[in-house]
Amino acid sequence: MITVGNIIREAYGDKLGMEHMDLTGKREMGGIAYSTRYRRTFQSVQALAWGSTRSAAAAKEAHSVAFCFRHCACQAQHSLARKMSFQSILRLESHPNFKELIKKLSNVLFESQEHADADVVRDALLAYICHDVPLPCSQNQKKTKKLSLNKEKRKLRSESVPRRNLLDADIDNLNIDLDYINQLDFNNEIGRKARDIIGKYDKKPPLDFDAQMEREKLLYYQQKYMDNMAYDDVVIVKKNLDADFNFPNDARMDTDFDDDYKDPTPENTEEFCIKKEHIMTLFPYLEWSYEQELNNIYNRKRGLLLAYGLIHNIVQNMIRVISENKPKLVLYSGHDKTLQALITALGLSSYHHYNIQYASRMIFEVYRRRDLRDEFKFSKRRAIAQDFYFRVVYNGEDVTDKLSFCRNKQNVIMKVLDPIDDMKTYNTYLCPIENIVRFIHDDYFAAFNVSNFKDACAIAYSHGDLVF
Repeated sequence: MITVGNIIREAYGDKLGMEHMDLTGKREMGGIAYSTRYRRTFQSVQALAWGSTRSAAAAKEAHSVAFCFRHCACQAQHSLARKMSFQSILRLESHPNFKELIKKLSNVLFESQEHADADVVRDALLAYICHDVPLPCSQNQKKTKKLSLNKEKRKLRSESVPRRNLLDADIDNLNIDLDYINQLDFNNEIGRKARDIIGKYDKKPPLDFDAQMEREKLLYYQQKYMDNMAYDDVVIVKKNLDADFNFPNDARMDTDFDDDYKDPTPENTEEFCIKKEHIMTLFPYLEWSYEQELNNIYNRKRGLLLAYGLIHNIVQNMIRVISENKPKLVLYSGHDKTLQALITALGLSSYHHYNIQYASRMIFEVYRRRDLRDEFKFSKRRAIAQDFYFRVVYNGEDVTDKLSFCRNKQNVIMKVLDPIDDMKTYNTYLCPIENIVRFIHDDYFAAFNVSNFKDACAIAYSHGDLVF
C-alpha cells in the first residue's frame, strides 16, 4: 500500500498539494480517511497515507465493511445475500471433484470449518504464497496442544501455546484493536443477545487475555453474523465462533453448548500435502464462479443495496468539492467485498473488474472546465454545475465510459499523453457530474421499481425466486 500511495503522490501530488496534505482532521482544507474496524484496513490506510502525504492519517471508523454510514439496515440485502450464498453452494455441489479438493484443502488449512468455501481457501493459500512460506501438509500425528483454561496456575502464553503457523490466531494479530473493544457499547439489541452468550466473562479485567478473547468473539459475532444475517439462531452462532477463531470450545462457557456440539470438520486420517497444482486448479473454478455471480440479477440488486451508503457518501463529498473546494482527498480503506459491491452498483460488467486483486483501488477524480467566460458578456463568470465533470480510474484503467450512467454522448473525450511513451496519446473520458448526482437521487432504485432505499429494502425475496 505504500507503493500505491507513492503512485497517488506522483499522479496528484502537485495538483492537490500533497506535500502539505493533512489527514489528521486538524486542518479544514485537508483530507478525510475512513477505515473499517479491522486492523488490516487501518494499517492499509496508514501505509497509503504515508506513501502519498508522508504523514499519518487519523482514520474515522466505519461500522460496516460496506461503508453504509446511515443506510445500513436492509432486510432485502440480507435475503439476497442468503440467496447468493445458497447459489454458491449449489455451484460447488455441481462440481463434485472440485468440492472434494476444497474439502481436503480446508482440512489442512483450518482447524475447523462447517462449509467448504473456495474464496476462503484461496485467501488462505495466497497468504502462504505471498509470504513465500512452504505450503502446509495435514498434521494428524502431531496434534497441537489446545489452550488450557482450567489450570489453577495460569501459564504464560509462551508456555501454554504451541508454536504457531502463519494462519494461527494470536493476540498480536487480532483483527480489531482491543482498546476499541473495551469501549464497545454492549447495551444495544445485538449486544444483549451476545452478552447472554458471553455471560459474566465480558466483564473481566481488560488485561485478562481470555476475557479479551471473548470480547473479540463478541465483536466478530456482531460484524460477521448479524451484518450478514447468515445465522438466525444465536446458539448456532456461538458454536461457530470458536471454529472461526481456530480456538477450542472454551471450558468456561455454558455447558449446554458442549453437549451437542461436534467439530464440523471430521478428522482426516489420510496424509495430504498442498501442492501448487492444487492452487492452479482453484483459480479456473473461481473465475467461472465469479462470471456466474456477476451476471446474476440478484447479485446486481444486492450490490446496489450494499453500496448505496458508500456511493451516497462519495457523491456528497464530490458536491462539497465543487461547492466548498474541500476536502481535497477522501480515502476509504475497505475489503474486496466492498469493491465488488461498488463495482456491481456502478454497472461495471467485466469479470476482470469483479475479481479483486491485492491493493486494488478505485479513484473518483473531479474536474472543472477551465474556460469560464460568459458567452455574451465576454467576461469571466462563476462556475456552475455544468462546468464540473468526474472520472473513475480503477487500478490505473479509465472505466468512466463503462459506468451504467455515463455511456452516452455527453462524455468529454480528452487526449492524454502515454506516461510510458510520450509520442503516443490515448483517449480518456470525463462524465458530467450531474450524471452521478441524478443516478444516486433519481435512477438508483429503478431495478427495484421503487424510488428510495427504504422501499427497496422492504421487498421480500423467497427461495422460489432463485435464478441459475
